[in-house]
Amino acid sequence: MKNYFTYILLSLISPNFLNACAVCYGAPDDPITQSLNKAILFMLFVIIFVLSCIIYSIFTLISRSNNIQTQEIK
Repeated sequence: MKNYFTYILLSLISPNFLNACAVCYGAPDDPITQSLNKAILFMLFVIIFVLSCIIYSIFTLISRSNNIQTQEIK
């Protein structure tokens, strides 16, 4: 508990102790900032791709289930 108060006190006393990352604080034309932006977009697209594959597989299973049920009714 004492460590938390120490960290809070240090952050209040010296605001330069806590700095933002290169994306938030750096120059927009810096190569590191551009590469971090591209890395963030790549990770976002990977997540979107995986989620879209999961949603597609769920819809495929639902449609197959509906086809089987309609064939049983006939």
